[in-house]
Amino acid sequence: MYRFQKEIESCIECKKCWDVCPVNMVTEGNRFTPQGKIELLSKIVAGEELSKDEYDNIYLSTRCGICNDVCPVKIPITDIIQYERQLLAEQGKEPEKTTNICKNIIEMNSPGAKDPARRFDWVSDDLELAESSETAYMAGCWVAYNYPEIAQATIRLFNHAGIRPMILEEEKCCGLFLIDSGHLEEAAEHAKKYVDYIESLGVKKLIVSCPSCYLVLKYYYPDLYRELDFEVEMAFKIFRQLLDEGKLKPRKLNHTVAVRDACPLRSMLDVPRSIMRDMGLEVKEIFGDEVVCCGGPAGLKPNYPDIANDIAMLSVNGYKGKAEMLVSYCAFCMHHMEGACKSKDQTMDIKDLSVLLAESVLGK
Repeated sequence: MYRFQKEIESCIECKKCWDVCPVNMVTEGNRFTPQGKIELLSKIVAGEELSKDEYDNIYLSTRCGICNDVCPVKIPITDIIQYERQLLAEQGKEPEKTTNICKNIIEMNSPGAKDPARRFDWVSDDLELAESSETAYMAGCWVAYNYPEIAQATIRLFNHAGIRPMILEEEKCCGLFLIDSGHLEEAAEHAKKYVDYIESLGVKKLIVSCPSCYLVLKYYYPDLYRELDFEVEMAFKIFRQLLDEGKLKPRKLNHTVAVRDACPLRSMLDVPRSIMRDMGLEVKEIFGDEVVCCGGPAGLKPNYPDIANDIAMLSVNGYKGKAEMLVSYCAFCMHHMEGACKSKDQTMDIKDLSVLLAESVLGK
C-alpha cells in the first residue's frame, strides 16, 4: 500500500470539493477538481506518464485548504497534492518555473531573487526601532519589496502605542513555496537555520505582517524542525489588543468596504472585521460566509497566469457594486490581484488593513 492510499480510497465522491475549488470555478468541464488531483497519486507513485491535463491538475492548486475544510471524510487533500509534487520533483518532472523559484528562495532568500541589500529599504527615519528587544518584527518578502507602506504603517502604529520592536537584520523568506512544492528537505534545512538565528537574538515574540509567514513559522516550522522558543503573532492581532486597551484610538472613516480574506487566516476572520468596524467602516462580504482564494499562491500564478488571473477577478468583480474598496491583509493577494487587473485592463481600489488603520489613528 502506498502512502495516502487508504485516505484516497475513503472518498465518497460527494463532489463538495469541486464546488469550493477556485480553479474549478473558472475552468470548464470539471477537468481540474481536487478529487481528480488526489486520484492521480497511484499513477505518480508508479512513475506512469500523465496526460497534459493530469499533469496540469497537480500544479493547478494554491493549496488554500478550502477543499480540506469541506471534505466530510477528512481527506488531507492539500497534503496529498504536496506529496504528489514532491514525487514529481524527485522524478525530475516539476515545472521549470517552480524549480527556479525554489532555487531563488534557497540562494537569495526571496521568491523573486530580490537584492537582499534592499530588504530594509522600507525603514524610514521616523520609525522607532530597537537595536535589541524580546519583540521583533518580520515584514516578509512581499511587504518588504513591494509594499513598504504596510511595514511603515505597522511600525508607526506600534510606536504610537509605545512599542519599539527590533527588526531581523538577517530576515529571510519563510519558505512557503518550498513547502507547497514538496521540497521538504530544503524547507526543513531553511527552517532550522532561520529558527536558530531568531532564537539567538533572544526574541520571545515575533510579529509578522504576512499571513503566509504566520502560517509557516507558527505551524509548519515545528513539524519541519522543532517547537519554537518564541511566539509568532499576526500584526492585526496586536492591533486588536491595542485597540481594546485604548492605546490606538481610530477616527471614523465612514466608508463601505469589502474584505479580501487571506486563506491561511480563515480561523480568525472576525479580527480584521472588528478592526474595520472600529474605524466606522461598513463591511460587505464578497462570497457570503465562504473564503475564496485570490488564485496566486503555490505556483499557480507563475505556471498558469491566465487561470490565476481569472480567479483573482472573482474577488475584483465580486466587490464592485457592493463596496467602495477592497481591504486586504495579505500583500501577496494585493500583488497578484493588481497584476490580474492590469492584464485585463481593469481597475480596482484596494488598501491594506494596517495602512487604513494608520490613516484612521494617525491621519494621512
